[in-house]
Amino acid sequence: MLTAGDAADTDESFQRVYRDEYPGTVRLARMLTGAPDVAEDLAQEAFVRLYRQGELAQRPAALLRTITVNVCRSWHQSQRRTAVRMVRHGPSATSLPAFERELDDALRRLPYDQRAVVVLRYWLGMSEAETALALGCRVGTVKSRHARALFALRKELL
Repeated sequence: MLTAGDAADTDESFQRVYRDEYPGTVRLARMLTGAPDVAEDLAQEAFVRLYRQGELAQRPAALLRTITVNVCRSWHQSQRRTAVRMVRHGPSATSLPAFERELDDALRRLPYDQRAVVVLRYWLGMSEAETALALGCRVGTVKSRHARALFALRKELL
């Protein structure tokens, strides 16, 4: 168990490592990610992980470099997962033709219940009964929401 004196020594040695290694750690993160705006955050994350290790290793700079490489690898994997997820969900709104972008904006302005009816009916091709079941409401409610949504879209788009 650490005594108060041991904890103070650990904090003091960590502060020294932080002062000495911070600029190099940020440069390493910037070089590994190619993203200067992210590099400082990743460097901070690396220092947090180093601090959580408890006692500093014999060679804290080497351990810090290893942690930084791992943090940057995790960042790249996260970026890849995000890109795959975005491809799976279709093109971004900015890459759509003007009319489709206008339709997308108009759909976003609809209240959720109306937008859900339009998406389920036209995008997924569900019947009124299936839409009602999915939304947990009556078929009459689906019909009225559908009518209101189409009225709003026609008014806005025409």
